Amino acid sequence: MFFYSGFGHNSLLDTTKELSFFTVNKALAQETIWSNYTTDDSTLSIIYPADWEIVEDKKNDENQTNDIIVFLSPKENPEDLFQENIVLDILKPKNNFTINESINTQDVVQKLVNQNHGFRFDNISTVYIDSINKTAESITYSFENAGFLFKTKQIFLTINNNIYIFSLLAEQKEFDKYILIFDKMFTNVHLSI
Repeated sequence: MFFYSGFGHNSLLDTTKELSFFTVNKALAQETIWSNYTTDDSTLSIIYPADWEIVEDKKNDENQTNDIIVFLSPKENPEDLFQENIVLDILKPKNNFTINESINTQDVVQKLVNQNHGFRFDNISTVYIDSINKTAESITYSFENAGFLFKTKQIFLTINNNIYIFSLLAEQKEFDKYILIFDKMFTNVHLSI
């Protein structure tokens, strides 16, 4: 099942405990064997963990095409009920239809508040993408769905009238592990612009 659409610490002791966890996960992300994914039209390439599954969906309507690429993590054990995932959604207008040059992240957050039970907004920021010399908007939030507590990071990039949405969906307890993989994938994305 997949959906598309650091907690604060109260003491130095809590921060110290998290440091060793972060170091272990950072080493795990660095030791991961990476593969390369390239879109059919070769306009985007991104690295991903070699043991992850890729699911693609392409939609074509009157005004735009929508390519969705889902990178599914392997199950952590036989009892694992949710596979963390990273989704890349590419919206491309057609027939001289234009997309607004920016995404209003405040509007996105308001829609998420209305759609998600237990929604908690964590962060909004601007991120710089070295590989294309552009900035994008990023939001991080938590919510509850189907008995799971999720945490998500989404990055919104509008470039050349196309919208790219990069999303990580993880159980809250696994978020710190998977955000390192998400960040490595995102910082190694290449777009033909």
